[in-house]
Amino acid sequence: MRKRNFNINVRVTENEKKRLKRAARHYGISLSEYLRKVGLNKNLIEKPSQKLYEVYASVNDLRNNLYPFDRRILERKLSEIEQKILSAYHERKEDDSGGDNENLGG
Repeated sequence: MRKRNFNINVRVTENEKKRLKRAARHYGISLSEYLRKVGLNKNLIEKPSQKLYEVYASVNDLRNNLYPFDRRILERKLSEIEQKILSAYHERKEDDSGGDNENLGG
């Protein structure tokens, strides 16, 4: 990895800083990395939420163990996965914490 030796200072309002930090968190990267990527026109890839990772694991578990299940158990497991998907979707939609995150330099 290249050594980063130079600083660029940018003045922003408090609200702009919160919005930038929130955007960086949305992609699961630091504020510095976010600003570099945006400034250099690099692709930003959204970080899936922990709940989506859990849904993915549930689907894999179900796929790997599908044959021993009877219909009732299969329907229950699919309903659980459906609820996890809906929960993850609504969590993402309602996430509006104002951009405050101690891990991003407060």
